[in-house]
Amino acid sequence: MKTFLFSMLFVSLLLGTSITRGQSVYSDFLSDNEGWVIAGTQGDYQPDYNLTGGNPGGYISGSNALDAGLWVFVAPSKFLGDKSGAYNHSLSFDLLLDISDPQFDDADVTLIGSGFQLVCDLPHDSISTWQSFLIILNENAGWHISTLSGAAPSHDLMINVLSNLSHLEIRGKFSNGTGSGSIDNVYLSVSFPFSKFDNNYEGWRVSGDAQGGSGMPNYRSTGGNPGGHLSATDDVTGGTWYWQAPGKFLGNMSGAYGQLLKFDLKQSALTSQFDNYDVILQGLSFNLVYNTPNNPDTSWTSYSIELDTISGWRIGDTAGTVPTHDQFTSVLSNLQNLYLRGEFIVGDDSGSIDNVIMGTIQGIQEEAWSVQHLLIFPNPASESAVLSFTVEDPGYFTLTLFDETGKPMAPVHRTYCSKGNQKITVPLKGIPSGIYTCELKHSRDRLIGKIIVR
Repeated sequence: MKTFLFSMLFVSLLLGTSITRGQSVYSDFLSDNEGWVIAGTQGDYQPDYNLTGGNPGGYISGSNALDAGLWVFVAPSKFLGDKSGAYNHSLSFDLLLDISDPQFDDADVTLIGSGFQLVCDLPHDSISTWQSFLIILNENAGWHISTLSGAAPSHDLMINVLSNLSHLEIRGKFSNGTGSGSIDNVYLSVSFPFSKFDNNYEGWRVSGDAQGGSGMPNYRSTGGNPGGHLSATDDVTGGTWYWQAPGKFLGNMSGAYGQLLKFDLKQSALTSQFDNYDVILQGLSFNLVYNTPNNPDTSWTSYSIELDTISGWRIGDTAGTVPTHDQFTSVLSNLQNLYLRGEFIVGDDSGSIDNVIMGTIQGIQEEAWSVQHLLIFPNPASESAVLSFTVEDPGYFTLTLFDETGKPMAPVHRTYCSKGNQKITVPLKGIPSGIYTCELKHSRDRLIGKIIVR
């Protein structure tokens, strides 16, 4: 296997417990094998479950004596399906090998979906103690089509595989001799969907009397906030036209409850403004609607709307009843359409949209594509954790820990960091168990990562 710097594979470990498309999934094997199996050339096997000795706690393992050929750990269904939100995020896991014979080379990680197979070769030396691996899920991170000598996948192929992921396997056998392989702490890091229109229109459409009825927006490679954006022109035939979100924003989005829907809009003029529903969440049985406090300006105007029962959403109409928690989550769990208003003028006009993201964390003002990410180890952690990152602009950094609601946890730490690779140890004693966001800020630099505290 090829050896290169582990830091090349750094991405944030965005962890969660739900298995919806918008959230991460993981197996820490604290109580059982969580549905993982071992597949070899001679059949499938149940892995050995070990209650202690993992990194930490439980783990699963297999013996090289199981199969004369290659055998692999195969992920259960919660890691499969539409994982398109994992693009540009990560797959990470811990391995431990008990072998003495020379290792042989083969694909270490395999993804199968949409009729294609992607494989990856990871860096490692002898893994006689628990060792953590992490790989970015994009076309530039060392993935190959079918075999390790195959071509790198395109952006579209990578998305296609993740959108219909039917198989995920991680190699467990590295030597033909005696011994065993063990795995722990498998994390598939998934983001909520976003569109920043850097390269194309990303499947967005126009619904209503605009664009001559074609439904297709204009893609503009410049003039966005920043970069690319979409625009559309009113047909002035009556009605109100809307931006209609693509499939990656739809389906089971229940994990977005309590978080934020963000987008940027602008319009061509401010004369003859009229009111209407500004955001529509279409569910199976009813719609939720929202009216923003102000229409967009002729320059880019940013909106940030909380997806909860207390922020102004109504059922069916802006004069409708406030949804209950169960009603709100029922819409999000079967979201049929997301519409954002594009027309605000009586008469001829045009509108533009940029930077749509669904599911950012309340209390942490960020755009998912404009921050750097922290490597956090160990993760999960209990007594303390080490944050690893690279500093370009030296100075004093402020470290804040946010809970799942976006509430900052005290105390806030402040430390000086010089230029280059840095490590900070964060004490976690007294922090309740849960999932937290670590944020390091200095000037315009911002680094984030998720950590599980036990």
